[in-house]
Amino acid sequence: TKAQTKEQAEFAVEAISKACYEKMFKWLVTRINRSLDRTKRQGASFIGILDIAGFEIFELNSFEQLCINYTNEKLQQLFNHTMFVLEQEEYQREGIEWKFIDFGLDLQPTIDLIEKPIGVLALLDEECWFPKATVKTFVDKLDYSADKWLLKNMDPLNENIVSLLQNSTDPFVVYIWKDAEIVGMAAATMGDTQFGARTRKGMFRTVSQLYKEQLAKLMATLRNTNPNFVRCIIPNHEKRAGKIDALLVLDQLRCNGVLEGIRICRQGFPNRIAFQEFRQRYELLTPNAIPKGFMDGKLACEKMIYALDLDPNLYRIGQSKIFFRAGVLAHLEEERDYKISDLVIQFQAFCRGNLARRNFHKRLQQLNAIRIIQRNCAAYLKLRNWSWWRLYTKVKPLLQVTKQEEKLSAKEDELRQVKEKMEKAETEVGELEKKLLQLSEEKTTLAEQLQAETELCAEAEELRLRLQARKQELEDILQDMEVRIEEEEEKSKNLTSEKKKLQLTIQDLEEQLEEEEGARQKLQLEKVTLDSKIKKLEEDFAVLDDSNQKILKEKKILEEKFLEVSQNLSEEEEKSKQLSKLKARHEATIADIDDKLRREQQMRQELERASRKGESELSDIKEQLIEKKQLVEEIQLQLSRKEEELADSLNRCDEELVAKVQTQKLLRDLENQLTEVQEDLEAEKDARTKAEKLRRDLNEELEALKTELLDSTNSTASQEALRKKMEEELKHLKQGLKDETSRHQNQIGDLRQKHTVAVEQLNEQLDSLQKTKGVLEKSKVNLESENNNLQSELQALSSARQESERRRKQMENQLQEILVKHEDAERNKLEMSERAAKLQTELDSVSAQFEDMETKATQALKSVATLEGQLSESQEQLQDETRQKLALSSRLRQLENERENLQEQLDEEEEAKKNLEKQLNILNSQVAA
Repeated sequence: TKAQTKEQAEFAVEAISKACYEKMFKWLVTRINRSLDRTKRQGASFIGILDIAGFEIFELNSFEQLCINYTNEKLQQLFNHTMFVLEQEEYQREGIEWKFIDFGLDLQPTIDLIEKPIGVLALLDEECWFPKATVKTFVDKLDYSADKWLLKNMDPLNENIVSLLQNSTDPFVVYIWKDAEIVGMAAATMGDTQFGARTRKGMFRTVSQLYKEQLAKLMATLRNTNPNFVRCIIPNHEKRAGKIDALLVLDQLRCNGVLEGIRICRQGFPNRIAFQEFRQRYELLTPNAIPKGFMDGKLACEKMIYALDLDPNLYRIGQSKIFFRAGVLAHLEEERDYKISDLVIQFQAFCRGNLARRNFHKRLQQLNAIRIIQRNCAAYLKLRNWSWWRLYTKVKPLLQVTKQEEKLSAKEDELRQVKEKMEKAETEVGELEKKLLQLSEEKTTLAEQLQAETELCAEAEELRLRLQARKQELEDILQDMEVRIEEEEEKSKNLTSEKKKLQLTIQDLEEQLEEEEGARQKLQLEKVTLDSKIKKLEEDFAVLDDSNQKILKEKKILEEKFLEVSQNLSEEEEKSKQLSKLKARHEATIADIDDKLRREQQMRQELERASRKGESELSDIKEQLIEKKQLVEEIQLQLSRKEEELADSLNRCDEELVAKVQTQKLLRDLENQLTEVQEDLEAEKDARTKAEKLRRDLNEELEALKTELLDSTNSTASQEALRKKMEEELKHLKQGLKDETSRHQNQIGDLRQKHTVAVEQLNEQLDSLQKTKGVLEKSKVNLESENNNLQSELQALSSARQESERRRKQMENQLQEILVKHEDAERNKLEMSERAAKLQTELDSVSAQFEDMETKATQALKSVATLEGQLSESQEQLQDETRQKLALSSRLRQLENERENLQEQLDEEEEAKKNLEKQLNILNSQVAA
């Protein structure tokens, strides 16, 4: 137990309440997420709603309002970047004529004031960790009260209450408090010891740190999504309905960027849609605008736009999308809805009419059938009681006896004919069955070969189209890189002007260092650290040399990576802007350092040695740059060889296309021959079916005649004579049957000869197809191997790029340290004049080399007419520019690191001095006592 004031007790209750709310809220979120997402998928597709408080401006604004307004500043920055920067960048990427508009809504200075290492949150954390320091409040247009900020930032909890909750009998309470970090009230109010150093058991995380980390995660999530913004406007401060304060509303719209968003929407093209989606969705509005067959998406969309008769000011056609003014796409959607409703109505009317007509025809057929049945029934009722009809039915069977002999002779003749036809049909059927089997086998083999050839041709055509598209993409990338090179040339000129400004600042520093003497012994320790750093940098430079040479040798296909290079260029531009800002800051910090260095005159001799080492390191860096240029020229030669190989592969694809056309022609001829053979087979099948039907009819008649002959064997002698006569006629018929069979066999022989000739032709064509198939298979294998090589080279290039990016970052950090040493060495008095002259000569030589490089680059660009030359030259210029940017950025960062080290040393010395003074006072008081 310990005594506490009322305010301390109230604060402890509030802190434990907020901690309970936070832990229960986290537990609830995890339970809800676990219940909603029971699958184990790794996807990140979601729809989130973020609703936070607006900008809070009260009479008394405390730490809570600072956190809320800091969040709103970050979200407003995201809104500005999404609505103004990304929107206009997309216009430029798509090739739309657009003049870039700078709305001047960059909130980064305000955000930096809060979150940077020397910002408000960092000062709060530093005061929580190292008390008794000074804290300046954030004052802009909004005044904050810093009362109890440090206590709120630490958010201390009562240790006894936390331990009680962790040892609770309720398992839920124990679960939510098991990972609690206790920052006690004693730790929050702990003061200094006898010698000013505060005893600490370990670092803790402050509220501002946790809040900053959570906000960083939120912003990273928002940047990976497609956000839609909803602005809430306060109409008045009285909270009255129906009242709008115009000035207040206008001020909010101006601050939130809504007016600028409306302006860019009115001037720009807020609605955009891809070519394929536009064609699929709105093609029904222009049914006859696009011809049948394949057509490029952009050309098809242009024809659709022309058919829709839209005003040219209402749309723009980009590289992959169509952009519309506000309201145009909504109008097209309305027209589409009207068209779909009309089509649905027409379809329904057609279906209903068809059903009604079918029902009507069915009713007519039923009426006609009823009338026919009625008419036949009435006729039969009239006929059955007629006396002549009765006599006819009785006499009709007797009339058949007189015609029996005539029928018998006719039946015998028919029997002979049927037998002959049946024999012929049987032989023909057997031969045709054999032919049918042979032709079916040949048909299956030809179909399989045809399928294989069509697949090979389709694969070759697809590969040719991919190569052609890739070639077009590389040409577009080359044009973009030429534009980038021109921009980089302008930037290099700006960098030269910045170099001259830096020379002037160096001269000013030389004049200031003439007045500085003393304090060398305080930096003896720094000498050892600088020597170790220099050795480490030399080793790192050697490693970086080797890695850069390996990376440059591995770059064989640079065309596919120009898009990534353009992105890196934009990042470097942003870095250059940040470097210019850092330069202004460092100039102010350099002035402060100069004041402190007046008390440190003994530092000069050690820094002279560091400056000499820095000069030697700069000369080494220049030699490395020359070696890297030679490696770039080797890469250019490799690129030219790769381009020649690509041209050869394209020629081979054209030859394969010609072979494909020839094989398609042969396949069409074979298909025509197959159709002719199939028609002959169908005719033979029809003849066979007719013969079988006739054979069955004749067999039936023969059976009937046999029964009649058996009944009439005991008849008269005239019938015997008739039988002999019939036998003679049967002999004559047999002789005719033999003649007919011989003639039919001759016809079959002719058909067989024709068939053999056709089979030989088909075999020859099949051999030729197999030869072409072998050629196509070989070309396919070659193309597949080339494709695999290209894929492997692409993977190697991507890995090399990642490794080079990592090496580049390491080189930046190391070069920063070298630059700090170099800049500090330049401040010395005795070597400043000589150093200035040397730097001047070096800068002149560098500028001369740079101008020589520019002239060489322009001459190379004019002389090289092919794609590979332009590509290699642009890559070389790009690497030079990036090296210069890296050198400048490394110098500025090294200055900042050196300044921080000096500041820390000065703070330590001042603190030690204060401690010694305190001890001296204590000893004096003891001596006096």
